[in-house]
Amino acid sequence: MNRFELILGHDDLGVTPLENIFINHYMPVARGDYVKVYLYGLKRCFNQGLAPINNADIAKDLNLLETDVKKAWEYWVSEGILSLECTGTRDALVRFYNITGSILYKNDTHPETIAPKRQTPTNAKEDRIRRMYDTIQDMYESRTISKRETMLFKRWMDDYNFTPEAVILIVEYSLNMINKKERTFTPAQVTSYFETVAKGFYDAGVRDHTEAEAHIRKSADESQSYYQIFKYLGIHRNPMVSERQLMDTWFKDYGFSIEIITQALSRTSKPNMKYIDGILKNWHEQGFKTLEDIQKDKPKPRWEPKDKTEPISDSRKQAYLDMEVEFAEDLWGELEVNDEDL
Repeated sequence: MNRFELILGHDDLGVTPLENIFINHYMPVARGDYVKVYLYGLKRCFNQGLAPINNADIAKDLNLLETDVKKAWEYWVSEGILSLECTGTRDALVRFYNITGSILYKNDTHPETIAPKRQTPTNAKEDRIRRMYDTIQDMYESRTISKRETMLFKRWMDDYNFTPEAVILIVEYSLNMINKKERTFTPAQVTSYFETVAKGFYDAGVRDHTEAEAHIRKSADESQSYYQIFKYLGIHRNPMVSERQLMDTWFKDYGFSIEIITQALSRTSKPNMKYIDGILKNWHEQGFKTLEDIQKDKPKPRWEPKDKTEPISDSRKQAYLDMEVEFAEDLWGELEVNDEDL
């Protein structure tokens, strides 16, 4: 018996027939990611020479999450145009139906369709990671998480030891900060911003969501303090790195509160960062810690009065009197006036 086989040589040379009824009625109402998964699977139906793949491989090829691929299969099963039979934890047999034929012969039975049930992860962390990606995807709304971002978040968990919940907070914090900017970020700039923020959290000792929340609150308080100082100085911009480092020295190294720093600001008519740093450094070296300590440090006047003349001692007074007696006759003799001269 003869057997027939079409040799393509390359997947790009193949042809995938797509029913117009799918294009006209199913595609317009489905999510774009679901359509991508359907077409990808349909293509493989017509090229059996391709090596078998699982959902993770499909997600990688289509730049999607594996959870998105699973949701796409479940969606098309619910639409009745394919069936899914689980053959293992990560393997399944996907059967694509001829849509027109299914409608014309709807009374005929299809092979039993077994919709995949969500597997209970053997590792609780896998479920937390899945929820992490789902939560981040919800933050993105219409945009799909890119493959680069997926790998970035995974690297954070591997290299920075972030928990999935910490990753969620870092991404949420970063997106909020980006949305406050007055310019548009490209996808590459968004990813770069994510990495910068994550590195800052890591350097601050953040590992889990509790530490992430505390760091976010602390950062908000610091930003408010920076704003108050710059407002007093009449500076209407964000502080530069060097300026933040200088102010951090006042808060962290010297242990001064914003009230004490405000006292330093009030001690000059034309305050500037360098001058204020000099005042605070002096207070730190003197061991000042509270407002009460600061109040004792009276600002020095611009000029100091000369020392008062020491009182004349009794012995010196007597010497002056003796001198008067000794020279009195000579002094007054020259000034005497006789009546005859008048």
